[in-house]
Amino acid sequence: MSRPRLPTAPDASFGSLMAQVRALEGARLASAVPPDCLRPRPWRGLAGFATSYLLYAGALVAVAHAHWVLQLPLYLLAGLGGWGLHCIAHDCGHQSFSRSRRLNSVIGQLALLPLLYPFHAWRHVHNLHHLHTNHLELDTDWRPLSAEVHARLPRWERLLYSATRSWAFWAGTIRYWALSAFRPGFFPKREMRRDAWQSIVVVLVAGLVYLALLAHATGAWGLLRYFVCPWLAIHLWFSTTTLMHHVRGDLPFLPGTHWTPNASRLLLTVDYRYPRPLEFLTHYISLHTAHHVVPAVPFYHLPAAQAALKQAYPGLLREHRFSFAQLLHILRDCRFYDSRRGYYRSARRAGRDEPLAAAGEAVHAADATAAAPDDASRCTAR
Repeated sequence: MSRPRLPTAPDASFGSLMAQVRALEGARLASAVPPDCLRPRPWRGLAGFATSYLLYAGALVAVAHAHWVLQLPLYLLAGLGGWGLHCIAHDCGHQSFSRSRRLNSVIGQLALLPLLYPFHAWRHVHNLHHLHTNHLELDTDWRPLSAEVHARLPRWERLLYSATRSWAFWAGTIRYWALSAFRPGFFPKREMRRDAWQSIVVVLVAGLVYLALLAHATGAWGLLRYFVCPWLAIHLWFSTTTLMHHVRGDLPFLPGTHWTPNASRLLLTVDYRYPRPLEFLTHYISLHTAHHVVPAVPFYHLPAAQAALKQAYPGLLREHRFSFAQLLHILRDCRFYDSRRGYYRSARRAGRDEPLAAAGEAVHAADATAAAPDDASRCTAR
Protein backbone atom coordinates (compact mmCIF):
# COMPACT_ATOMS: atom_id res chain seq x y z
CA MET A 1 0.00 0.00 0.00
CA SER A 2 1.37 3.44 -0.91
CA ARG A 3 2.16 5.85 1.88
CA PRO A 4 0.08 9.05 2.10
CA ARG A 5 2.01 12.20 1.26
CA LEU A 6 2.95 14.57 4.05
CA PRO A 7 2.09 17.29 4.78
CA THR A 8 -1.58 16.47 4.30
CA ALA A 9 -2.80 20.09 3.98
CA PRO A 10 0.18 22.33 3.08
CA ASP A 11 -0.39 26.07 3.07
CA ALA A 12 0.84 28.73 0.65
CA SER A 13 4.20 29.13 2.39
CA PHE A 14 4.95 25.44 1.94
CA GLY A 15 3.97 25.74 -1.72
CA SER A 16 6.41 28.64 -2.15
CA LEU A 17 9.18 26.59 -0.59
CA MET A 18 8.44 23.68 -2.93
CA ALA A 19 8.69 26.05 -5.89
CA GLN A 20 12.19 26.99 -4.71
CA VAL A 21 13.04 23.31 -4.27
CA ARG A 22 11.97 22.56 -7.84
CA ALA A 23 13.90 25.56 -9.18
CA LEU A 24 17.11 24.14 -7.67
CA GLU A 25 16.76 20.70 -9.27
CA GLY A 26 19.91 19.91 -11.21
CA ALA A 27 21.73 23.05 -10.06
CA ARG A 28 25.44 22.66 -9.32
CA LEU A 29 25.48 24.70 -6.14
CA ALA A 30 29.15 24.11 -5.40
CA SER A 31 30.21 25.77 -8.66
CA ALA A 32 29.20 29.14 -7.17
CA VAL A 33 32.00 28.87 -4.59
CA PRO A 34 35.40 30.10 -5.85
CA PRO A 35 38.08 27.35 -6.00
CA ASP A 36 40.36 29.40 -3.72
CA CYS A 37 37.85 28.85 -0.92
CA LEU A 38 38.64 25.13 -0.94
CA ARG A 39 42.37 25.46 -0.33
CA PRO A 40 43.32 24.60 3.25
CA ARG A 41 46.02 26.57 5.01
CA PRO A 42 46.98 24.37 7.97
CA TRP A 43 48.81 27.18 9.77
CA ARG A 44 45.54 29.12 10.00
CA GLY A 45 43.77 26.05 11.30
CA LEU A 46 46.50 25.51 13.88
CA ALA A 47 46.25 29.15 14.92
CA GLY A 48 42.51 28.71 15.48
CA PHE A 49 43.17 25.50 17.42
CA ALA A 50 45.70 27.26 19.68
CA THR A 51 43.39 30.26 20.20
CA SER A 52 40.50 28.10 21.36
CA TYR A 53 42.66 25.91 23.61
CA LEU A 54 44.17 29.01 25.22
CA LEU A 55 40.70 30.46 25.82
CA TYR A 56 39.48 27.18 27.32
CA ALA A 57 42.52 26.62 29.55
CA GLY A 58 42.85 30.30 30.49
CA ALA A 59 39.23 30.48 31.64
CA LEU A 60 39.73 27.40 33.85
CA VAL A 61 42.87 28.89 35.39
CA ALA A 62 40.87 32.03 36.11
CA VAL A 63 38.10 29.94 37.70
CA ALA A 64 40.64 28.64 40.21
CA HIS A 65 41.48 32.16 41.41
CA ALA A 66 38.46 34.37 40.68
CA HIS A 67 35.72 35.53 43.05
CA TRP A 68 32.60 33.37 42.96
CA VAL A 69 30.68 36.21 41.26
CA LEU A 70 32.86 35.74 38.17
CA GLN A 71 32.56 31.95 38.03
CA LEU A 72 29.55 31.78 35.68
CA PRO A 73 30.99 34.21 33.07
CA LEU A 74 34.27 32.31 33.20
CA TYR A 75 32.52 28.99 32.62
CA LEU A 76 30.76 30.53 29.63
CA LEU A 77 34.17 31.61 28.31
CA ALA A 78 35.55 28.11 28.91
CA GLY A 79 32.54 26.73 27.06
CA LEU A 80 33.19 29.14 24.20
CA GLY A 81 36.80 27.93 24.02
CA GLY A 82 35.66 24.30 24.05
CA TRP A 83 33.04 25.02 21.39
CA GLY A 84 35.72 26.70 19.28
CA LEU A 85 37.77 23.52 19.61
CA HIS A 86 34.78 21.54 18.43
CA CYS A 87 34.56 23.83 15.40
CA ILE A 88 38.20 23.02 14.61
CA ALA A 89 37.41 19.31 14.93
CA HIS A 90 34.51 19.99 12.58
CA ASP A 91 36.97 21.04 9.86
CA CYS A 92 39.11 18.00 10.64
CA GLY A 93 36.10 15.73 10.23
CA HIS A 94 35.42 17.16 6.77
CA GLN A 95 39.11 16.92 5.81
CA SER A 96 39.20 20.68 5.27
CA PHE A 97 41.75 21.33 8.04
CA SER A 98 44.61 19.98 5.90
CA ARG A 99 45.32 17.56 3.06
CA SER A 100 46.70 15.04 5.58
CA ARG A 101 44.06 12.64 6.93
CA ARG A 102 46.42 11.65 9.75
CA LEU A 103 46.94 15.26 10.87
CA ASN A 104 43.20 15.85 10.64
CA SER A 105 42.52 12.84 12.88
CA VAL A 106 45.15 13.85 15.46
CA ILE A 107 44.05 17.49 15.70
CA GLY A 108 40.39 16.50 15.61
CA GLN A 109 40.76 14.10 18.53
CA LEU A 110 42.83 16.57 20.57
CA ALA A 111 40.18 19.22 19.95
CA LEU A 112 37.37 16.95 21.17
CA LEU A 113 39.10 15.76 24.36
CA PRO A 114 37.46 18.44 26.59
CA LEU A 115 34.12 16.91 25.55
CA LEU A 116 35.38 13.31 25.91
CA TYR A 117 34.00 12.78 22.41
CA PRO A 118 35.64 10.08 20.26
CA PHE A 119 36.53 11.90 17.06
CA HIS A 120 35.55 9.25 14.52
CA ALA A 121 32.28 8.47 16.30
CA TRP A 122 31.35 12.15 16.11
CA ARG A 123 32.60 12.39 12.51
CA HIS A 124 30.40 9.56 11.29
CA VAL A 125 27.30 10.85 13.10
CA HIS A 126 27.89 14.30 11.67
CA ASN A 127 28.33 12.96 8.15
CA LEU A 128 24.98 11.17 8.47
CA HIS A 129 23.48 14.56 9.28
CA HIS A 130 25.05 16.04 6.14
CA LEU A 131 23.64 13.26 3.99
CA HIS A 132 20.10 13.85 5.31
CA THR A 133 19.92 17.44 6.54
CA ASN A 134 16.36 18.25 7.68
CA HIS A 135 15.04 14.97 6.26
CA LEU A 136 12.04 14.08 8.40
CA GLU A 137 12.79 10.37 8.49
CA LEU A 138 16.59 10.22 8.28
CA ASP A 139 18.33 13.25 9.81
CA THR A 140 20.22 12.56 13.03
CA ASP A 141 20.07 16.12 14.43
CA TRP A 142 17.03 17.72 16.09
CA ARG A 143 14.51 15.73 14.05
CA PRO A 144 10.99 16.55 15.30
CA LEU A 145 8.23 14.17 16.28
CA SER A 146 4.56 14.78 15.67
CA ALA A 147 2.45 15.28 18.79
CA GLU A 148 0.63 12.04 17.99
CA VAL A 149 3.82 9.97 17.87
CA HIS A 150 5.10 11.72 20.98
CA ALA A 151 1.94 10.70 22.86
CA ARG A 152 2.60 7.01 22.05
CA LEU A 153 6.16 6.98 23.41
CA PRO A 154 7.04 5.62 26.87
CA ARG A 155 6.74 8.25 29.56
CA TRP A 156 10.48 8.74 30.08
CA GLU A 157 11.03 9.24 26.34
CA ARG A 158 8.24 11.81 26.21
CA LEU A 159 9.78 13.70 29.12
CA LEU A 160 13.26 13.58 27.56
CA TYR A 161 12.03 14.81 24.18
CA SER A 162 9.99 17.65 25.67
CA ALA A 163 12.78 18.71 28.04
CA THR A 164 15.47 18.89 25.37
CA ARG A 165 13.11 20.96 23.20
CA SER A 166 12.42 23.47 25.98
CA TRP A 167 14.05 24.19 29.34
CA ALA A 168 16.81 21.54 28.95
CA PHE A 169 17.66 22.34 25.32
CA TRP A 170 21.30 22.69 26.42
CA ALA A 171 21.33 18.91 27.01
CA GLY A 172 20.27 18.06 23.46
CA THR A 173 23.82 17.36 22.31
CA ILE A 174 24.54 15.47 25.55
CA ARG A 175 21.79 13.10 24.51
CA TYR A 176 23.40 12.50 21.11
CA TRP A 177 26.77 12.04 22.80
CA ALA A 178 25.27 9.42 25.13
CA LEU A 179 23.57 7.63 22.24
CA SER A 180 26.41 7.50 19.73
CA ALA A 181 29.81 8.36 21.21
CA PHE A 182 30.58 4.98 22.78
CA ARG A 183 28.32 2.71 20.73
CA PRO A 184 30.07 1.46 17.60
CA GLY A 185 26.96 -0.59 16.82
CA PHE A 186 25.17 2.71 16.21
CA PHE A 187 26.83 2.86 12.78
CA PRO A 188 25.63 0.79 9.82
CA LYS A 189 29.00 0.09 8.12
CA ARG A 190 31.91 -2.06 9.33
CA GLU A 191 34.59 0.54 8.58
CA MET A 192 32.62 3.15 10.53
CA ARG A 193 32.46 0.83 13.53
CA ARG A 194 36.21 0.13 13.25
CA ASP A 195 37.01 3.86 13.20
CA ALA A 196 34.71 4.46 16.15
CA TRP A 197 36.43 1.75 18.22
CA GLN A 198 39.84 3.30 17.56
CA SER A 199 38.82 6.74 18.77
CA ILE A 200 36.86 5.29 21.71
CA VAL A 201 40.01 3.60 22.99
CA VAL A 202 41.98 6.86 22.66
CA VAL A 203 39.35 8.85 24.56
CA LEU A 204 38.94 6.26 27.31
CA VAL A 205 42.68 6.08 27.96
CA ALA A 206 43.28 9.84 27.78
CA GLY A 207 40.12 10.61 29.74
CA LEU A 208 40.86 8.17 32.54
CA VAL A 209 44.42 9.46 32.93
CA TYR A 210 43.34 13.12 32.90
CA LEU A 211 40.40 12.65 35.27
CA ALA A 212 42.45 10.50 37.66
CA LEU A 213 45.18 13.14 37.84
CA LEU A 214 42.61 15.91 38.24
CA ALA A 215 40.83 14.03 41.04
CA HIS A 216 44.14 13.32 42.77
CA ALA A 217 45.19 16.97 42.62
CA THR A 218 41.84 18.68 43.33
CA GLY A 219 39.46 16.06 44.71
CA ALA A 220 35.80 15.55 43.81
CA TRP A 221 35.14 19.29 44.06
CA GLY A 222 37.88 19.90 41.52
CA LEU A 223 36.35 17.38 39.12
CA LEU A 224 33.11 19.33 39.28
CA ARG A 225 34.77 22.74 38.86
CA TYR A 226 37.39 21.93 36.25
CA PHE A 227 35.71 19.24 34.18
CA VAL A 228 31.96 18.83 34.68
CA CYS A 229 31.01 22.53 34.66
CA PRO A 230 33.08 23.43 31.56
CA TRP A 231 31.84 20.24 29.86
CA LEU A 232 28.26 21.38 30.41
CA ALA A 233 29.13 24.88 29.21
CA ILE A 234 30.54 23.50 25.94
CA HIS A 235 27.31 21.57 25.39
CA LEU A 236 25.33 24.75 25.99
CA TRP A 237 27.15 26.40 23.07
CA PHE A 238 26.97 23.18 21.05
CA SER A 239 23.22 22.68 21.53
CA THR A 240 22.29 26.31 21.02
CA THR A 241 24.22 26.59 17.76
CA THR A 242 23.07 23.35 16.16
CA LEU A 243 19.46 23.87 17.25
CA MET A 244 19.29 27.34 15.74
CA HIS A 245 20.93 26.25 12.48
CA HIS A 246 18.13 23.85 11.59
CA VAL A 247 15.03 24.71 13.61
CA ARG A 248 12.71 27.67 13.02
CA GLY A 249 8.99 28.14 12.65
CA ASP A 250 9.40 28.76 8.91
CA LEU A 251 12.05 26.06 8.35
CA PRO A 252 10.55 22.58 7.83
CA PHE A 253 11.91 19.10 8.10
CA LEU A 254 10.82 17.62 4.77
CA PRO A 255 9.48 14.09 4.26
CA GLY A 256 11.17 11.97 1.63
CA THR A 257 8.50 12.80 -0.96
CA HIS A 258 9.61 16.46 -0.93
CA TRP A 259 13.24 16.37 0.30
CA THR A 260 16.09 16.86 -2.20
CA PRO A 261 19.87 17.14 -1.64
CA ASN A 262 20.02 20.66 -3.08
CA ALA A 263 17.14 21.84 -0.90
CA SER A 264 18.89 20.43 2.18
CA ARG A 265 22.10 22.26 1.36
CA LEU A 266 20.80 25.70 0.43
CA LEU A 267 17.24 26.13 1.73
CA LEU A 268 17.10 24.22 5.01
CA THR A 269 19.85 25.91 7.01
CA VAL A 270 19.77 29.21 8.92
CA ASP A 271 22.80 31.49 9.17
CA TYR A 272 23.22 33.79 12.16
CA ARG A 273 25.49 36.79 12.19
CA TYR A 274 27.30 37.24 15.49
CA PRO A 275 29.40 40.21 16.63
CA ARG A 276 32.78 40.00 14.90
CA PRO A 277 34.79 38.81 17.95
CA LEU A 278 32.29 35.99 18.49
CA GLU A 279 32.40 34.97 14.83
CA PHE A 280 36.18 34.83 15.11
CA LEU A 281 36.14 32.71 18.30
CA THR A 282 33.53 30.32 16.90
CA HIS A 283 35.49 30.02 13.65
CA TYR A 284 32.58 31.28 11.53
CA ILE A 285 30.45 28.22 12.27
CA SER A 286 27.39 30.49 12.20
CA LEU A 287 27.81 30.90 8.40
CA HIS A 288 26.40 27.45 7.93
CA THR A 289 24.83 27.38 4.48
CA ALA A 290 28.17 27.65 2.70
CA HIS A 291 29.41 24.76 4.81
CA HIS A 292 26.46 22.58 3.81
CA VAL A 293 26.86 23.43 0.14
CA VAL A 294 30.62 22.67 0.18
CA PRO A 295 31.74 20.95 3.42
CA ALA A 296 35.36 21.06 2.23
CA VAL A 297 35.56 24.86 2.72
CA PRO A 298 37.91 25.63 5.67
CA PHE A 299 36.40 27.84 8.35
CA TYR A 300 38.46 30.94 7.47
CA HIS A 301 37.11 30.86 3.90
CA LEU A 302 33.45 30.59 4.93
CA PRO A 303 32.73 34.38 4.74
CA ALA A 304 33.95 34.51 1.12
CA ALA A 305 32.07 31.32 0.20
CA GLN A 306 28.91 32.66 1.83
CA ALA A 307 29.17 35.94 -0.07
CA ALA A 308 29.57 34.06 -3.35
CA LEU A 309 26.47 31.97 -2.67
CA LYS A 310 24.42 35.05 -1.78
CA GLN A 311 25.42 36.61 -5.07
CA ALA A 312 24.66 33.45 -7.08
CA TYR A 313 21.33 32.69 -5.34
CA PRO A 314 19.95 36.03 -4.14
CA GLY A 315 17.11 35.81 -1.66
CA LEU A 316 17.43 32.05 -1.06
CA LEU A 317 19.83 32.02 1.89
CA ARG A 318 18.31 32.47 5.33
CA GLU A 319 20.47 34.95 7.26
CA HIS A 320 19.56 36.69 10.52
CA ARG A 321 21.31 38.54 13.27
CA PHE A 322 21.50 36.37 16.38
CA SER A 323 19.12 37.35 19.15
CA PHE A 324 17.84 35.62 22.25
CA ALA A 325 14.34 36.34 20.97
CA GLN A 326 15.04 33.94 18.08
CA LEU A 327 16.10 31.25 20.54
CA LEU A 328 13.02 31.82 22.70
CA HIS A 329 10.81 31.54 19.63
CA ILE A 330 12.31 28.12 18.86
CA LEU A 331 11.91 26.86 22.42
CA ARG A 332 8.35 28.17 22.70
CA ASP A 333 6.88 27.51 19.26
CA CYS A 334 8.89 24.71 17.61
CA ARG A 335 8.03 21.59 19.57
CA PHE A 336 6.23 19.14 17.26
CA TYR A 337 6.07 18.39 13.56
CA ASP A 338 2.74 19.54 12.11
CA SER A 339 1.68 16.84 9.64
CA ARG A 340 -0.89 19.11 8.04
CA ARG A 341 1.15 22.25 7.36
CA GLY A 342 4.61 20.67 7.24
CA TYR A 343 6.19 23.07 9.74
CA TYR A 344 6.05 23.17 13.54
CA ARG A 345 3.45 23.59 16.21
CA SER A 346 3.98 24.46 19.85
CA ALA A 347 2.99 22.34 22.83
CA ARG A 348 0.06 24.71 23.43
CA ARG A 349 -1.22 24.38 19.88
CA ALA A 350 -0.73 20.62 19.94
CA GLY A 351 -2.94 20.47 23.01
CA ARG A 352 -5.84 22.37 21.47
CA ASP A 353 -5.63 21.50 17.76
CA GLU A 354 -8.04 19.05 16.24
CA PRO A 355 -6.67 15.52 15.71
CA LEU A 356 -4.85 14.97 12.43
CA ALA A 357 -6.46 13.31 9.48
CA ALA A 358 -6.44 9.54 9.81
CA ALA A 359 -4.04 9.08 6.89
CA GLY A 360 -1.41 11.41 8.25
CA GLU A 361 -1.76 9.97 11.74
CA ALA A 362 -1.29 6.45 10.42
CA VAL A 363 1.94 7.44 8.69
CA HIS A 364 3.33 8.94 11.88
CA ALA A 365 2.35 5.92 13.91
CA ALA A 366 4.20 3.71 11.44
CA ASP A 367 7.23 6.01 11.59
CA ALA A 368 7.40 6.36 15.39
CA THR A 369 10.43 4.14 15.65
CA ALA A 370 12.20 5.75 12.70
CA ALA A 371 11.68 9.21 14.18
CA ALA A 372 13.34 8.38 17.49
CA PRO A 373 16.69 10.20 17.54
CA ASP A 374 18.53 7.26 19.11
CA ASP A 375 18.01 4.99 16.09
CA ALA A 376 19.67 6.88 13.28
CA SER A 377 21.73 3.92 12.17
CA ARG A 378 18.69 1.84 11.38
CA CYS A 379 17.00 4.73 9.59
CA THR A 380 20.08 5.42 7.52
CA ALA A 381 20.47 1.78 6.57
CA ARG A 382 17.02 1.69 4.98
